[in-house]
Amino acid sequence: MPTPRIVRSAIAAGAAGTAVLAGVAGPATPALAAATMTLSTANGPSGGGNSIIGTIPGTTAYPSPIAAGTVPTVQFQYTGVGSTACAATPKSVTQISGSGVNTTAGAVTVDPANVYRLSGTRIGFTVPAAAYPLTDGNGQSSTVNDTGLVLLPTQTTAKWFVCVYDSVSNALIANANYTLAVRPTISTILPGSGPALGGQTVTINGTGFLSGTTATIGGNPLTGVKVSPTGTSITGTTPAHAAGDNQTVSVTSTGGTVASTDPDNNGLPEDVDPATDDAPRYYAFTNGIVIMPNTAPSGSGINVDIEGAGLGALDFDLTGTGAPTDGHAHVFLVRDAYDPNFNRGVQECVSIVPVDDGEIICTLDLSTSLDSTTSAPQVSPVLDGTYTLTVVATGDSLANLSDANPTIVASGATFTVGPY
Repeated sequence: MPTPRIVRSAIAAGAAGTAVLAGVAGPATPALAAATMTLSTANGPSGGGNSIIGTIPGTTAYPSPIAAGTVPTVQFQYTGVGSTACAATPKSVTQISGSGVNTTAGAVTVDPANVYRLSGTRIGFTVPAAAYPLTDGNGQSSTVNDTGLVLLPTQTTAKWFVCVYDSVSNALIANANYTLAVRPTISTILPGSGPALGGQTVTINGTGFLSGTTATIGGNPLTGVKVSPTGTSITGTTPAHAAGDNQTVSVTSTGGTVASTDPDNNGLPEDVDPATDDAPRYYAFTNGIVIMPNTAPSGSGINVDIEGAGLGALDFDLTGTGAPTDGHAHVFLVRDAYDPNFNRGVQECVSIVPVDDGEIICTLDLSTSLDSTTSAPQVSPVLDGTYTLTVVATGDSLANLSDANPTIVASGATFTVGPY
């Protein structure tokens, strides 16, 4: 989706002289050596539409390279055979062409309406996403670079010069290097879910994943990201994240950022066009925990360390006076899956000690038990067997399963009661 235009600064009436007329010189001005301009981003997607801030260093002689009341001409000129630097004056607009992966021609002028003088040393401009001028000499819609600054079909990246010219004299005042790259897309996310504790290896398939690609899930970065040699997949390890469905996956590469809410990266809402594949793709952080230790003999007592995500947000009873059926969060030892109406657990892990948002410690007494339906205390010990330690947001027996939000039955939360 094209980046919104930068808000135009107030420009004096003299800004009207911004049209590109190659070879037509304005009034004589003192010679000014072209400076190296710093770009807010030195790369962007094929097709343009992104906005960039350029900073041109001033000198003692020329503290404000961009004269007040003017808006400079900005042009993209190809890097390749026969082009080793910005031309001394603006080039005529030229169709982008090449041979194989090499660009051999191309000059694309930024529409003056999309160039902004922000100060004497700073400009803003939008990378062309359409032809400029809009019409040809016959008044017809221009077909020269009508899709803006784009890659050749054989390219995944290409180098370009950003050339800035004084709009009065047409003299080159600044230049910079810019890398054009294919826009990334997302096709699949495998697996589509993993534990809230993180640590799950995820593969994101798509296109346009170049060296240095990064990714986030639910706003948190994947770690250890590796890019396949073909640029069609990346792998990484999920972060810890509070449990939740519909987590957006975002991938940033040289050609820009793609979100799994718009996986084909066309900036348009989901549609039924079979030529596009833009149905949103999401990742789910499952409400899981990992416990240690995970076994103890019947009749014993043991301290259990529980790691998860978002545990610090739960309202545990830290006084030790609450009942297993109150509205506080609880930790239960459950046979199979927790259900507040009929399978509440055979014992509660009490004396909660919060460590941080992702860890708590509790004490499990296996010498007594709870009625699994009512949570009434029982004098009999917890029977030998395999259970799951489950954290619930509320112990209220009238709460529905969604309100209780129990952690899932998972291998990391399995607890075995049995003889050594």
